Amino acid sequence: MSRAVLYKRSEMLKQRYSLYGMFAAMFLIVTMLVGGVAYASSNLPVYLSLNAAMASGYGPAIFTQSLLTLLSFVAAVAAAFLVFLSRSTTARGEFASSSRLLYAAITAAGLAFIFASAALAPPASQVLSPLYYAYIAMAAAAVALLVYAVFLLRAVTSYYTPRRK
Repeated sequence: MSRAVLYKRSEMLKQRYSLYGMFAAMFLIVTMLVGGVAYASSNLPVYLSLNAAMASGYGPAIFTQSLLTLLSFVAAVAAAFLVFLSRSTTARGEFASSSRLLYAAITAAGLAFIFASAALAPPASQVLSPLYYAYIAMAAAAVALLVYAVFLLRAVTSYYTPRRK
């Protein structure tokens, strides 16, 4: 294949990665919003006060689970921000930093999933709304989307790797 065809293909893959990154970031934000609605519709915000958690009989466990759920929202927003940064560095051709940012986004999205999953254990599982399970599924799907983005980024960078002569 000629270099022009390879370059055109790499530019097309770069544009596809950019659009996919935008989709993944928006999906993370929607996931966080669904999680916020699920969190607010359950009784978990009540237990964000340590005094209320102790008075309820659940103790500090439900307080910790409620706090971890809130931290999962922060981690999801951080992952979305990192994906946006990865998109912009890819557009400028800084593939090493783009790859690092994407791996950091995967880590942040994974932490969001783990923190959100902490509420599935008792005693918080008794007060969750059914919508919270959709949030967990969306958080897992967000991690899968970001893992696929790594493959797209590798396809973009394959053109720019040194060739043997």
